Amino acid sequence: MYYDIPEYTGPFKDALYNYVEYKRSLGHDYGKPILYRLREIDLFFKASGVANAEITEDMFELWSRKRDGESAVNRRRRVGALIEFSKFLVSRSYENIYIGTLSGLPPTIRFVPYIFSRVEIATIFDVLQQNIRSSPDDAEMATFAMMICLYYGCGLRKTEAQRLTVRDFNASAGSLRIMDSKNHASRLVLLSETITRQLADYCDRFRIGCSEESLLFTSGKGTMFSNGKLYGRYSRVLALAGISPRENGKLPRIHDLRHTFCVHTLETMVEKGFDLYVSLPLLVAYLGHNCIFETEYYLRLVDENFTDVTTASQNYAPSMFPKVGDLLEE
Repeated sequence: MYYDIPEYTGPFKDALYNYVEYKRSLGHDYGKPILYRLREIDLFFKASGVANAEITEDMFELWSRKRDGESAVNRRRRVGALIEFSKFLVSRSYENIYIGTLSGLPPTIRFVPYIFSRVEIATIFDVLQQNIRSSPDDAEMATFAMMICLYYGCGLRKTEAQRLTVRDFNASAGSLRIMDSKNHASRLVLLSETITRQLADYCDRFRIGCSEESLLFTSGKGTMFSNGKLYGRYSRVLALAGISPRENGKLPRIHDLRHTFCVHTLETMVEKGFDLYVSLPLLVAYLGHNCIFETEYYLRLVDENFTDVTTASQNYAPSMFPKVGDLLEE
């Protein structure tokens, strides 16, 4: 389900609407962030007294100026949004459209995900088990632990687990139904026997009597397990597991468990002798990616088993697997 397009009222009101529809027809999500970035563009030209649908070099330069308190990343994204819209206007035969460049703007900060070692993962789950044993009736702790299980054990995105309903879990088939996820794609995720059993036990304890449309994971108040609760417990577990903040002072993200799932899964496939021609496309489908290039992004390899994986992959795609530390766009 797409977010509704806000009302645009400036000189590009029709073009902005058509632009969003065009991008969505290509499979792009174009959700709230970009919709309201375009709304910002709309209001900027309207407030600047631009009556005709044209973009001059002076207007581009005015839009591109650094704003107070604005980070380099946000500035680059803001300017880039106008550049892409300008290209669309030119492709639709609009006249007097200046297409600027990002030249002179600081480059986007590149992000390297954190890949947990297998020892760190084992320690995290030891801490979770200890917490559950010490507070067996703490429903929120059990919920949090089950969600972490799915983040690492199935590579789910954070919101995919938060939005699961009781109906989405099929215990007999050992599967989860992921509906309307990123790029509005849906998929079926098969679970291991261990995770299936744990999730079934969780439902028997905490979701008995709930309707099939009820959320699978809720807070003590019965609402969605919020980001605040999720990250609050997550940071405490990492501290107890002895996992320190990164060089930037921030802890590894929950999404890094998805990265780690990808790396560890690929390593396991290689250890078991899977042919990468077969295993990588399987991983693509399992993660809910549109193509193999999206999955390549997650394959940051830790030192353990690095040689085995790259040796197995050299005939398939020699440059596919960068080491941790390589600078790659998030």
